[in-house]
Amino acid sequence: MALVSVALGRLSQAFLLLLAMSLIGFIGIHSVGNPVFNVVNIETATPEDIRAATIALGLDQPIWRQYLVFIGDVISGNFGTSYIYHLPAFELVMSKLPATLELASVAMLIAAPLGTALGLIAGRRSGTLFDRTVLKASVSALSIPSFWLAMMLILVGAILTGWLPSGGRGATVRFLGEDWSFLTANGLWHLVLPALALAIPNVALIARLSRSGTIEVESLDFTRFCRAKGLSPRRILFRHTLPNISVPIVTIIGLQFGGMLAFAVVVESIFSWPGVGKLLIDSIQLLDRPVVMATLTFISVAFVALNALVDLFYAVLDPRVRLSSQR
Repeated sequence: MALVSVALGRLSQAFLLLLAMSLIGFIGIHSVGNPVFNVVNIETATPEDIRAATIALGLDQPIWRQYLVFIGDVISGNFGTSYIYHLPAFELVMSKLPATLELASVAMLIAAPLGTALGLIAGRRSGTLFDRTVLKASVSALSIPSFWLAMMLILVGAILTGWLPSGGRGATVRFLGEDWSFLTANGLWHLVLPALALAIPNVALIARLSRSGTIEVESLDFTRFCRAKGLSPRRILFRHTLPNISVPIVTIIGLQFGGMLAFAVVVESIFSWPGVGKLLIDSIQLLDRPVVMATLTFISVAFVALNALVDLFYAVLDPRVRLSSQR
């Protein structure tokens, strides 16, 4: 029952958050420009043509009525048709999802083990040169803007050395009805730089979290008891310390993976990666409102759902969360 109450609480919070985010996004995109001028030919269109297009798109209605119509359509699974691509907006977003999903997955496969390993070793050797180096490097990585990091990776990896491609997705292979680039050598080479741009800040974040957890666990009595029994430092680190700090690490990995799906806009734009983030930027520039709202809704649902799953996972692993929800 405790877990059910936690789940219901998280779902109600997620619903209210999604409603608020949809309202903010709807008002924001409807306050920028007029998409009618991107639909009709301005050079030949008459005022009657512009008025007819406005009525056809439903833009002659008050914004509150447009929002209610949008919510009704979303409930029925209809996000409208793209003004530019003339395709169902949600299907267009889903067609870009595999590119974003594989980019975020590869980035997290780099960040999670590397960040955890660096944090464990730095925490185990607290105060040493290695620990200070990891701390300084993590602060620098978290302080660097994502667009600058992406451009530096292109400068070093593509322009100066010529080792890696500077953009695009490369060759793809169709698998399970979708195109994937990580299944080809050329696609993997194209994945390296954008994945590193997403992974480096997360390596720093995970390393700092695992380092602080390691230092805390290493000072506990059971760790001293393990040393007194004669267990090797490596066995203590991986068999006892790592399991005790795994819950916050798994939590931050889940949250950051959701962040990658939601906020890979800059990286995808710089590397011309044909994912959901680049589609969002292109649609905003073209004032393609159905695609913008479908993209924002998907990103919001994905981010909130991952956060809710992480919270529920935390409640399963940590009984204190279930107990606090009953008070």
